[in-house]
Amino acid sequence: MGVFNVTMKLKNWQNKFLPENQQGEDVECQGLVDSGDVELALPADIIERLRLEETGEVQVYTADGGQHTCRVFGIVDLCVQGRTCQVRAIEIPHGTEPLLGAVPLEEMDRHISHQEKKLLPNPKSPEKPLLPLC
Repeated sequence: MGVFNVTMKLKNWQNKFLPENQQGEDVECQGLVDSGDVELALPADIIERLRLEETGEVQVYTADGGQHTCRVFGIVDLCVQGRTCQVRAIEIPHGTEPLLGAVPLEEMDRHISHQEKKLLPNPKSPEKPLLPLC
């Protein structure tokens, strides 16, 4: 269930190891916070701009009940509201809206406030992520 948009800053994690002429560009865009989505999903045009490497495929299902095979790319340095994580990206069609799902939100220790339509830090650790390691 998409509830609101946030600004996302995206980088190709591999840029630090690549010659300048092979690096992808940094991208800032709006992404739909979608508690029903699991991962980061980026449209093909953003994946191209980032110059991400394809790492495989994954089977997904969509809200309309359809099942699809999507390509997976990585690794993305994702920054939202000052918190960063490294995640893979599932490719969605060119020109569609990026989706920010549960996995990157967990990594950044952000919680969805549906009433306020915004992301909130974990009250137990407001300054930086606090992740369970059990």
